[in-house]
Amino acid sequence: MFMLVTYDVEATRTSIFRKLLRRYLNHEQYSVFTGDITEANAVRLRRELSQVMIPEDRLTEITAANRRNVHVVHLVKDQSGKGEVKREQDNRHSSDFDTL
Repeated sequence: MFMLVTYDVEATRTSIFRKLLRRYLNHEQYSVFTGDITEANAVRLRRELSQVMIPEDRLTEITAANRRNVHVVHLVKDQSGKGEVKREQDNRHSSDFDTL
């Protein structure tokens, strides 16, 4: 599958995400990473991201199995900072009234 990941984190934490994401995806610009990834590696990447995220971090993941099948998910950590990240589906791109 194709994956695009962006992050918005405190400046002192950017190197953590940059190093992690570079192991799986291509570094396109600043906080944008893209590339082809297997489902198994995507699961691994999400697990590793969950371990380094704190509640203030914001990551957005966009995946596409093909050109007609795009899924936008926001990864968020709850305020306690514990547990796995929560995946929030974003379907705004599929409406004629909103664009990404």
